[in-house]
Amino acid sequence: MSTFELMLIVVTTAGAFLGGLSIYWARGEDRQPRTRWGRRLFVMVLLGLGGLGLAAATARAHGLPPLGILAGLLVVAMLWESPEPSLERPT
Repeated sequence: MSTFELMLIVVTTAGAFLGGLSIYWARGEDRQPRTRWGRRLFVMVLLGLGGLGLAAATARAHGLPPLGILAGLLVVAMLWESPEPSLERPT
């Protein structure tokens, strides 16, 4: 296993953690600083994964498919609509 392949696996794992953390932070009210930082972190993670994916594609690395799947799943997770809490009415 080459050094680049090992780095690709480590960065993919770190990207999954940071992407999940950014999605957790981004869920909240619009005016909270944590929400803004979560959105910024998400964009930075996606740009980092995209740049690494470009480098992995030019090197024809074997770790490219998990990286692409992770990037796609992070986008789906960020755009997934969570149900709005509803008010319970006494009957």
